[in-house]
Amino acid sequence: MAYSLSDSFSLSKKKFFRAPQWELKLAIRILIGFLVLYFLAAFLLLGIGLFFIVKENDPNQDPILAINSFLLYYLGLEFLIRFFFQNTPIVEVKPLLMQPVSKKKIVRGVSFRSLGVLYNFISIVILTPFCIVFSIKGGDLLSIWVWLFGVTCLSLTNNFIIFLVNKNRKVALGVLTALVLGVLLEKGLQIDVISLFSRAFDALYQTPILVSIPFGLLILSFTLMERYLLKQLYLDKGLEQKKQRILGTELSFLDAFGSMSLFIKNDIRMIIRNVRPRQVVLMGIFFLPYGIIFFATDVYSDQPVWLIFAGIFVSGGFMLTFGQFVPAWDSEYFSFLMCQNLSYKKYLKSKLYLLMFGVLVSSILCIPYVYFGTRILLIVMAAALFNFGLGSLITLFSGAYNATPVKLNVKAKAFENTQNFSLTQLLFTLPKMVLPLLAFYLPYHFFSFNAGLIGLASMGLLGLVFQKQLINAIEKIYQNKKHETLKSFNKS
Repeated sequence: MAYSLSDSFSLSKKKFFRAPQWELKLAIRILIGFLVLYFLAAFLLLGIGLFFIVKENDPNQDPILAINSFLLYYLGLEFLIRFFFQNTPIVEVKPLLMQPVSKKKIVRGVSFRSLGVLYNFISIVILTPFCIVFSIKGGDLLSIWVWLFGVTCLSLTNNFIIFLVNKNRKVALGVLTALVLGVLLEKGLQIDVISLFSRAFDALYQTPILVSIPFGLLILSFTLMERYLLKQLYLDKGLEQKKQRILGTELSFLDAFGSMSLFIKNDIRMIIRNVRPRQVVLMGIFFLPYGIIFFATDVYSDQPVWLIFAGIFVSGGFMLTFGQFVPAWDSEYFSFLMCQNLSYKKYLKSKLYLLMFGVLVSSILCIPYVYFGTRILLIVMAAALFNFGLGSLITLFSGAYNATPVKLNVKAKAFENTQNFSLTQLLFTLPKMVLPLLAFYLPYHFFSFNAGLIGLASMGLLGLVFQKQLINAIEKIYQNKKHETLKSFNKS
């Protein structure tokens, strides 16, 4: 039986249009498509202006040599992003294994479909216009385009290595550790580590024949990836149960919360043991360094509203990411919970305390932002107090309207995740972001910067003062929508 790449796309197309609620998924993909086009357009503009940015910074330096000094960081960051968010293209492998289709053709279809991943186009979209501008300005045509081909080969090598590491967290930790140690050795002890790689990229640009090295790495990674997938391609693969140590069985220190500890322990165990919650928590951690974009840039120093915006993000990363899926995290056993003699209010308060604890931990981890000045630290702490007192309550309130189930052990797909997408939840992000900005801006505009911080912090304090009354009101909404939520969670 002949099986080609077009057949692979055809099967995926049929699977998509035969799935339940495919119309909603199509609308979401169209929306995400526009978002992807927006980012690609932004990368394209960056690529066009990159030549002039580099020249303005150092008119005497060759622009490609300047880029080579940062190229290892880019490839390392690209690898980490791919590791956490890139997924293998979906192919109905088991049905194909029962057909007269060779395994090699199935694997080849997966391999070539992976080339269409967005991450493979970022470096091309940025560097191609850069190389065009550089060529027009009188650069060496052969060296420029051979260098671009070499960088593209290295990026695609990342694409195939992701299959080989198979989401091994030790690999990701190793890459991150190597990058950090390289920077520390380079900057602190003056030992050439990053510069060594930069000189290798310089050699690629100055000696075009060396492009055979990245091209060889691409072929090698492609070959190893295909061999690895062929070994995994069996119907009974994965049926053998792995022995695993059960994590999070005790957590006795949480008994201080009384009967609520049952729910808090359940949430912590869920995060420890399941793929999707861990991924979302990790996304929340990625929010922590977000403030550097604003705090370390002079253009935002005179725009305190943007600094408040950054403060909300860095202190509320866990609240914004994990909190948007409350109570959907419990969708797989929500019916069981509702059949127990358990207090709905305590269930909601346990979720609230978990969100508040996430804000508290994020705030402590944000203390190093004092490096940019006490003014920045005050902004972050005022934003954290808002998230702690009122933002967490708004997040809990929005959960009453979140009736889309979550599969705990299914990893979300970057740029095409339709699971648990809710327009309502998207709308609820507005008060979480707009309300603190208004709470700061109005006192700041009419009085002073310190008055703005006091206004922002006061909103959080008001949330704490009236927490009991607000929890009671939120519980009534959850109770009224309980049966609607149960019905939605129980849909197949």
